[in-house]
Amino acid sequence: TGCSQVSSAASVGSVKISQSTVQSSINDIMAERSKVDTSQMQLETGEDLTRTQLSYLISNLIIEELAKEQNIEITASEFESYKSQIFENIGGEANLPNVLVNASIPSTGLEQVLRRDLVLRKISEKESAAGADESTVNSKIEALVTEKAKSLKVTINPRYGVWDVKTLSVVAAEPAGDAVTDK
Repeated sequence: TGCSQVSSAASVGSVKISQSTVQSSINDIMAERSKVDTSQMQLETGEDLTRTQLSYLISNLIIEELAKEQNIEITASEFESYKSQIFENIGGEANLPNVLVNASIPSTGLEQVLRRDLVLRKISEKESAAGADESTVNSKIEALVTEKAKSLKVTINPRYGVWDVKTLSVVAAEPAGDAVTDK
């Protein structure tokens, strides 16, 4: 299913992700790549990078909706504490550009990624408190995210690919679409 507006890359429920938002994210990543040594990194380019960025933007919206549904709030102190912990884990804030470039995350998206991690951590804690053991917490979170994605009705502009509800990502569309089937 295509998006109702040509300028839309995707929609998640009533929220539209514009093509310019996706392109801006890619432009930020490419600019940041030029500032670090990427010779030892396996980096996505072209359509793969575009699909990854669109998937990232979509998943952020899904996680935000899940946070609202579950009344999860992230305080400023929780956020700052987690940010400090991440900086410590990567060997200091000076290493952040390399880590972000390697993960194809624009520096402008750092706050969203950390927030998303904290939301998922809180959902995990809720599931554990409700009796889920460690081995089932991740599958419960995956099921919650999948159900939220289904209920929000993710729609992708066909030029970017199709939404794969199993992997919660945008994947390349088959060039022939449904016209060719294996028999």
